[in-house]
Amino acid sequence: TNSHPRPLAGRPEHTDAITHSGTWHVQLKGEKVWTLRPTAELKRQAKQLRGVGRVRVRCREGDVLCINTRLWWHSTHIPGNCKLSLSVARDMYLDGTRPSSCDMSNVDGHYALKAIGKGVAIFTEDTAPSLELPRSADSNCEIRECQDGKLVLVAKRRIKAGEWFSISDSEDESAAAAPASKRKR
Repeated sequence: TNSHPRPLAGRPEHTDAITHSGTWHVQLKGEKVWTLRPTAELKRQAKQLRGVGRVRVRCREGDVLCINTRLWWHSTHIPGNCKLSLSVARDMYLDGTRPSSCDMSNVDGHYALKAIGKGVAIFTEDTAPSLELPRSADSNCEIRECQDGKLVLVAKRRIKAGEWFSISDSEDESAAAAPASKRKR
């Protein structure tokens, strides 16, 4: 519900870390406006999108939008004075696979763009993005110390494309920011 004359914004522009083909969204009541922009990966795959910037799609009652939210930057808003906006979304698996659980998250983080083999260095403390890695009991990465004393994030098992990088609860990526002289060895 948005009783104000100004639009009610959802999350800022983002992509989702998903491994399925995309999602379909049906607008049951009211309206929702999607602002879409193709990712660099999608522009490489579909050359006809190279000149495309932001596109707005206004979904009204009964409209269905099908989108791969990993390949499209997206944000949404509910228009001003919209009494009720109600939509439902479901994952699509166009390759015939069946989902075992939800593979979509709106948590900020990094994920593998392609499969990564066990033992491969993902990034070093010098090239690490500024973020806290998610924790998982089934983590796929570990922090190791190189011979020169620098820390590196390494795949501790095969990581599938679309899978989030994560570390176990006992590892501390903040050590990567500490000077080598202050790190425990």
